[in-house]
Amino acid sequence: MTEPQHHDVGKPIDELREHTHVTARAVVPNLLRVRKDWPEHEGFIAHLDALKKNRKLRYDSALAELADVDPSTISNWRSGKQRPSLKAITDLAIALDVDPTDLAARAGVAEGLARASTPTRLAPELEILIDQWQTADPNRRAELVARVAWISEWFDATAPPASERPRRAG
Repeated sequence: MTEPQHHDVGKPIDELREHTHVTARAVVPNLLRVRKDWPEHEGFIAHLDALKKNRKLRYDSALAELADVDPSTISNWRSGKQRPSLKAITDLAIALDVDPTDLAARAGVAEGLARASTPTRLAPELEILIDQWQTADPNRRAELVARVAWISEWFDATAPPASERPRRAG
């Protein structure tokens, strides 16, 4: 059996195709099969791993079963060969009890959700707080909600009178 030759990725695909003696299949470098148009890939996978860890799911297959998606789908997300569909994101969000809009935005597919059509820029501290909420177990979520409620009460108690507050643009 002969080793496939390594080719220059800059060549046109027709020049890269060669047939092996054993399988008669075309030898094309893997670099050409990986999607490069998914800039959110690494962040989405890291967030997915955090959600999985905090739900005590060790394997992607367990996550796939929970969300009723094919395990190869999650594998393709990991490798960057496929972007998640809006349906898969929604199923995943429901299974993990997280906001589908946020998960879709992290995956770069939020344009299909109504609430995601007007993105809001949050302070990095609030993004971290949202991550902590989404990856927390129910007891930690309750504690986080109690602390946020205290901050909200403090904010309202120290705010200027309603007549002096700036109005939100609507």
